[in-house]
Amino acid sequence: MNLHLSQSDGFLRVAAASPQIRVADVEGNAEVALAAVRDAAERGVRALVLPELNLTGYTAADLFHNRTLLHACEAALVHILDETRELPIVFTIGLPVTVAENIYNCAAVCCAGELLGLTAKKYLPNYGEFYERRWFAPAPTDPVWLEFAGQGPVPLGSGLVYRCCDEGTEDLALGIEVCEDLWVPAPPSTEMALAGATVILNPSASDEIIGKADYRRSLISNQSARLYCAYAYADASEGESTTDMVFAGENLVYENGSKLAATKLLTCDMAIADVDLDRLVAERRRSTTWTRAGDAPEATT
Repeated sequence: MNLHLSQSDGFLRVAAASPQIRVADVEGNAEVALAAVRDAAERGVRALVLPELNLTGYTAADLFHNRTLLHACEAALVHILDETRELPIVFTIGLPVTVAENIYNCAAVCCAGELLGLTAKKYLPNYGEFYERRWFAPAPTDPVWLEFAGQGPVPLGSGLVYRCCDEGTEDLALGIEVCEDLWVPAPPSTEMALAGATVILNPSASDEIIGKADYRRSLISNQSARLYCAYAYADASEGESTTDMVFAGENLVYENGSKLAATKLLTCDMAIADVDLDRLVAERRRSTTWTRAGDAPEATT
């Protein structure tokens, strides 16, 4: 796949944003996502993560089974790709994707008008206030190749690594894991980092309960330190249904355990930071216990 991005002295500007959405208003949500992508690109951001299922809203519930909604998401992604052909930025769009009888909770990875792949959520929470198995299937064990949004074939699966092939950006490899995938005992980001990913993006919908924000920050900090990576996390925010959950839109960027940027709760702001990819690779080379895993599945065309 081609990530036509540029770095400056080994640094890459990364951002996480929470545009204000309306549940099931796919066309409207596509426009606010476009506005966020354009704003980020104007501010020099080269990798942007938007929240989980941001085209529909995470709380669309049984509307995920509605064929009109599913088709509207694919059409909206076509529009977003067309409108971002000239922008030097890679970004995620959260949407449901159907393959045969299954619906997957996906992050579409987009760059310069190209759909690079669809990272599907692997671990679906179905406890407490979460009911995701009512609507979605876990990511397939092996990537599925399909035509989607007028492009393809593109891979749909978990653990995909998106590599940059441009000269001078050989250290840029992106991994995507969706929300709950970070909270499990063996997150997919571990294998992605061992396969070379230096930046992990997490489109999420993490609701607020007492003590959860501190735990969430600790998870991201520890994972970025353990993997010697940059980790950008975008949370759902205003516009989601409050039937069972409240979302505060805390967006975070960490590098090797250190918090570089964070937004205040309930603000819909964008967290932006310059991450030092050269330093991350140097730390991996210095660590004698860093062991490169076998090749992860790659999104290549």
